[in-house]
Amino acid sequence: MKPIDRVYRALYHEEPDMVPDPRDFGDLGGIIKKKIIKQGQDFKIWRSPFGSIHLDYVNPSTGISSEVFKHGWVDPENFVWWFTISPAVRWPEDLDRIEKPSLDYEELLKAKKKSEELHKKGYFVILSHHTAFDTAWRFLRGFKQWLTDLVRDPAFARKIIEFGIKPQIEISKAYIEEAHVDAIYIYGDQGTPEGPFFSPKVYREIIYPWDRRLVDTYHKKGAFCFIHSHGYIMPLMDDLIKAGFDALNPISPLCRMNLAEVKEKYGDKITLYADLSIEMPKNGKIDTSEYTQMLYGSDIKRKIEALSYTVKVAAPGGGFIFNRIARGLTRDQLLYMKAWEKIRRYPKMRIIK
Repeated sequence: MKPIDRVYRALYHEEPDMVPDPRDFGDLGGIIKKKIIKQGQDFKIWRSPFGSIHLDYVNPSTGISSEVFKHGWVDPENFVWWFTISPAVRWPEDLDRIEKPSLDYEELLKAKKKSEELHKKGYFVILSHHTAFDTAWRFLRGFKQWLTDLVRDPAFARKIIEFGIKPQIEISKAYIEEAHVDAIYIYGDQGTPEGPFFSPKVYREIIYPWDRRLVDTYHKKGAFCFIHSHGYIMPLMDDLIKAGFDALNPISPLCRMNLAEVKEKYGDKITLYADLSIEMPKNGKIDTSEYTQMLYGSDIKRKIEALSYTVKVAAPGGGFIFNRIARGLTRDQLLYMKAWEKIRRYPKMRIIK
């Protein structure tokens, strides 16, 4: 089965020949391009198309201290932190003076050519952009001010969302039409392990209308729509399903997201594009340090046990894409991928004991 057919089966909640993973995708990247202002070792300062200024930097102390990179399960570039130095909108009148992102036809032609090549190889092609919530704080208002806007000035918050997300929708439409993109992957964390950054009421009244609009737009153009969000977002799940998203990522235990619960409640309504998971304690909280050690440490047995659990819970009946593969060539990574190749096969999942 071709990679694209494998992913389509999963999205239609059918069992393909094997569980899809990131190697089945061809990625065209994001539509928001960075204009580099200054860069050096482990940092980069850049300007967005909205005019906001940002800093990217590697934080080697993330997770289990600097040893997070020791065993090769993650590269430094995977731990790049993004800090907004100067958002584009400080005052309401700024919306009248700043420019919106626009379609770059040269970039579109490059993407069209790349998409054709990826489709010839059988890949499922994706393009990405930011969610409405993420765009608003990251580029336009800054995080604290954006949360204040949502509560104190809903009318202005709606203007901010429209200003930020509408041009991304228009650009994405052109990519779907010209480059025949199979899915748009929108991303932006919407909470912490304690819960969403905003109430379900705020989501429903201010953010949901644009989520629903972009999903409907992409569906009408023939593309799926995936959403990525860390955080404990169970209070938002009913509305995310109602918005029409086709796949949810990453459903991480670090965020108290219980894969078994999500599968039971929503597995027939949305495809689970899930990270490596473990059985959640009854209190719903895991030891994050222990889980991080399992992800990035040297205990290959625990990783394979978690792999077995993840597949056992999420794979039956289809509707599952696995997110956590190893790309390195260490002995442990090769053992992990050997186990994955055995366990991912339908119809009878081979659970590694």
